[in-house]
Amino acid sequence: MKKVTILLSALMLVSSAFLSAQTIDDVLKEHFKAIGQEKLLKVNTLKTTGKLVQSGIEIPFIQFAKRPECVRIEGTFQGLSFVQTYNGKDGWDLNPFAGITEPQPMGEDALKSMKYSADIDGMLWNWKAKGYTVTLDGKEDMEGTSCFKVKLVTKEKDGDTFTYYLDADSYMMIRTNTKVKVQGNDSESDTYYSNYMQVEGLAMAGKIETKMNGQVVMTIITDKVELNMDLDKTLFEKPAK
Repeated sequence: MKKVTILLSALMLVSSAFLSAQTIDDVLKEHFKAIGQEKLLKVNTLKTTGKLVQSGIEIPFIQFAKRPECVRIEGTFQGLSFVQTYNGKDGWDLNPFAGITEPQPMGEDALKSMKYSADIDGMLWNWKAKGYTVTLDGKEDMEGTSCFKVKLVTKEKDGDTFTYYLDADSYMMIRTNTKVKVQGNDSESDTYYSNYMQVEGLAMAGKIETKMNGQVVMTIITDKVELNMDLDKTLFEKPAK
């Protein structure tokens, strides 16, 4: 029995030493390899087609992305279309569902969110050059899956926080906990990624589910992703009425 106890203790020490040897660079290196980051760096434009699901309502959408930091999202439901555009500096909203029938400049919080979304490479890539702080906060079990916790804090005045949960086996992202300031108040949400698909060597989530206070507030279902299309810069400017 004493020998068994000693053996178990030794195994625990080996396991502990292995975990402590893992650095943030080690984990991110494996994560980038898993998602095909090298191929992503060669992608200049993305077109994503799918549907948004909110309160049981499905809204077909198209999202365009173009380097550097340009995004356009548009969707149509019952003959009405919403458009959000961001050209890397300025952004606009056109949302008849909210009574906005003329393009309106985005507020500071919306612009910040669009800037995060416009990073084709992902916020974790080249994080030091972007002025972020990234740390490895150990491991955590998430619904039976062992995950590395990677915490990113932005350089914003209030320091928005993104905690990424990466599957310890596959290194794929399966959850992000986001804490940001919205109109001066703290806002927290959780985003879950699943149904990964392969697109020309890139691993992309086919289902993205966002929850607040444990309740699903939006689900994004991706049907198709197209790479390196010819997208004119005017697509990301102020939308037409």
